[in-house]
Amino acid sequence: MTTLEAIGSSLPYGARVYKDDCMYNFDTAENNPNGLDVCLQCYQAFSRGVDSNYTQEHALKKEHDFYFNIRKTLKENPNKYNELGESNSKLAKLEVKDVAEEDIYDFIYTIYSNSSDDSIPLEDAPQNIQLLTQEILATNSSNRQDEIKTWEQEIQPCEHSVSIQPVQTLTTGESKPVLDQCSECSLKENLWICLHCGIIGCGRQQYGSTLQGNSHMLAHYEAHPTHPVAIKLGSLDVDNCDAYCYKCNDEVKVPELVAILLAYGIDVSTLVKTEKNLIELNLDQNLNWDFKLDGANGEKLPPVFGPGLTGFQNLGNSCYLNSVIQVLYSLPAYTSYFKEFDGKFPENVTNPAVDLTSQLLKIYDGLSSGRYSVPSHTKDDTYQLGIKPSAFKTLIGENHPEFQTQRQQDAFEFLLYFLEKSNKEVGSKLNESFKFVVENKIKCLDCENVKLSTELVDNLSIPIKDVVDSVDAETGTKTYKTVQLNDSLTDYCAPELLGDYKCPKCTSYNMLKSIGLKSFPSVLIVNAKRIKLENWVPVKIDVPIEVPGTIDISELKSKGLQEGEIEIEEDEDEQDSDVRSSKFEPNQEALNSLLSMGFPEPRSIKSLHATGNNSAEEAMNWLFAHMDDADIDSPLQESGSNKDNSKNEPSEELVNNLVGMGFSTQLATKALILNGSDVNAAVEWLFSNPDDDGVIESTSTPTVEQKSDKEIVAQLEGTGNPKYKLHAVVCHKGTSPHTGHYVAFIRKIIDGEEKWVLFNDEKVVACADLSDVITNGYVYIFVEDKL
Repeated sequence: MTTLEAIGSSLPYGARVYKDDCMYNFDTAENNPNGLDVCLQCYQAFSRGVDSNYTQEHALKKEHDFYFNIRKTLKENPNKYNELGESNSKLAKLEVKDVAEEDIYDFIYTIYSNSSDDSIPLEDAPQNIQLLTQEILATNSSNRQDEIKTWEQEIQPCEHSVSIQPVQTLTTGESKPVLDQCSECSLKENLWICLHCGIIGCGRQQYGSTLQGNSHMLAHYEAHPTHPVAIKLGSLDVDNCDAYCYKCNDEVKVPELVAILLAYGIDVSTLVKTEKNLIELNLDQNLNWDFKLDGANGEKLPPVFGPGLTGFQNLGNSCYLNSVIQVLYSLPAYTSYFKEFDGKFPENVTNPAVDLTSQLLKIYDGLSSGRYSVPSHTKDDTYQLGIKPSAFKTLIGENHPEFQTQRQQDAFEFLLYFLEKSNKEVGSKLNESFKFVVENKIKCLDCENVKLSTELVDNLSIPIKDVVDSVDAETGTKTYKTVQLNDSLTDYCAPELLGDYKCPKCTSYNMLKSIGLKSFPSVLIVNAKRIKLENWVPVKIDVPIEVPGTIDISELKSKGLQEGEIEIEEDEDEQDSDVRSSKFEPNQEALNSLLSMGFPEPRSIKSLHATGNNSAEEAMNWLFAHMDDADIDSPLQESGSNKDNSKNEPSEELVNNLVGMGFSTQLATKALILNGSDVNAAVEWLFSNPDDDGVIESTSTPTVEQKSDKEIVAQLEGTGNPKYKLHAVVCHKGTSPHTGHYVAFIRKIIDGEEKWVLFNDEKVVACADLSDVITNGYVYIFVEDKL
């Protein structure tokens, strides 16, 4: 076993430090009395709790005995309450708080040994350990690195940053710029240098930050419009760069930055970052918005606490993810699935942060245990702090062009993506309660020939009629007639003429299409298609939708082949296309419409596949929402039609990079696969696992059952109960699914009584007013009504 003296004094290059919470639960240095133990050999974090000692488990498994223990205790705050006992922390609706952790907590640092179950003060540890722990504290955590990385991916050069010609002085005879003070005032922080002339000016006051600024760099640009690009000096080093273009009013990249700065006598390699960069400041601002939560009449909604009533913190713009996961984990099928693990995580997973099953188990513990559903002492005692699913968000969105970003996303699209990804990586059993069989029937009204096909689906995405009732003369705001959800479900399955579709037997174009359900799922997901195209822009239509507490969809049951109808015999190849996962055939009429509008064929086919192959309008809405997808023009890849990419096979270039550092090809490949092709994380893993043989072991749970769609269709046909009870609703406020805010309303049993509970990120409150469900309902979850 390694001694303290034998441990290195610095972090390996590219090492990821996990210091926000435990790898297996949401215990932190704040909420666990024993603090958080950061392993001094692999830099993963573990906790010692009442029910589980993950530090001990890791120590025994890896023979890593020593840990940097970080404990935070709340400072006394005598001014927290006024003389009436009321909290003094009453905030404006959009107030942003920028409070340093040092103002809230006292920090206690020790070195913990698992073998002796004892700790020593950090100042008594060997010098190498003190140096190492200083680096651990100074280094951004793994979660923070991922957050910054997602913002960096969105920053691109602009036309002004790619053509900068540096001039050393603004006026003749002026010497090299003084870098430690604004040229117009006495500020020595928040300093920027103009890349066009080298003058130094202070930046703007950052809203919600204590960083001062008098906007003198902005004033310089206004006086010299040909000097739009500036760099922030305090955040500049080899790995960090803040560049801003005042003309574009956005953050940008500067391709030749090193050479430009050298023209002003600034060597980037010698600089040390001393201030937060724009990305970090933006993250701080996004993560600290604090909204008041009131009822319809202005009263504060009562918070609720306990198992199943734990909120999620908003990770910038993650309310879409928070709402969907809250709903899924409220379902009996999900809770029973994860309960079967009995608190045990997959044993063969080296890094739980990059294993989906481990992350889902961690979320199950966080939401169901109730340990974290307690009033917060750092923001507002009224509500809880909530758990922070940072590692899960990074993992689930990995390599996805939209869900890996910090931008707001469509909750329904995320739900479909999550179901697909978890089916592949966790197994079909987790989501089998959503599956049901739909029969598509196409009948020729002239010769009575009928073609029947089936597909396996996990949701109904239904159109909503948007009939305008009135228009406000001053604002132009439209008011729509109320729609009944039952009527929309009926319309979805109603027969419709196909138009250009030709009968394969008599060549008639008099064809009728209808849809029916051949089975009923235990959990029915219904999406209201509120997104419409107005002036070529996708917008959300605020149609009021009345949703009954219970529904009976018996009338949607497939009627099959009727008397007098003749089924068209299919050959073996056609039979293989009965389920959606096989070869996709686009709706030819809709495809032709999209092609005539000028959309390329690959993206047209992809849009029809994503929207259920129904109409050109729905596909066009999807296209406008996904124009910036990196793979928008790549050919459609369907499950079963291409090789399994779930292992994220690394590129040959990445493997060769690690081989060039002295690692074997097999070991380098394993490191990249386990870390999602993240080179820095792979290097960290390699240094932490010097004795690994490079053999890749399966990370799936041994009990996972994978079934083909055909097997599931055969199993489900003719099963299920058509009567349902409304269980949850994901609501959205905003003009577009990619902006605004998502929340979830979920039925819960509280003190033996069934109540509706509103999950608004970390704020969890009992709510009797369901008006938002009518006006903003977007995704409805019904569970089988067994009464």
